[in-house]
Amino acid sequence: SGAGGNGDGKGVSFNLGGRGAKELVPPASTTTEVGKVVVEIFVDREGNVVKANRILRESTITNTNLYRKCEQAARKCKFAADPNAPEEQRGTITYRFV
Repeated sequence: SGAGGNGDGKGVSFNLGGRGAKELVPPASTTTEVGKVVVEIFVDREGNVVKANRILRESTITNTNLYRKCEQAARKCKFAADPNAPEEQRGTITYRFV
């Protein structure tokens, strides 16, 4: 697990079975909402996110537009390549809004 931020009070953290992040992209959104959006990601062996879907039960924000922006941002994230990883490794990215 790792943590990072983009300096504007929004936090981005992730969990991908020990793989590191090369680039964590924050959502292109300004919001007054407080809470988190959790996105389930599937990452290929090269470190590319091939699928990203919000996890409703783990998210505390219900704004559909913000969900979409988080899913779009998650698809742009890059992770360390791992030739021994599963073809699609499941993980999560959590976007915190404070």
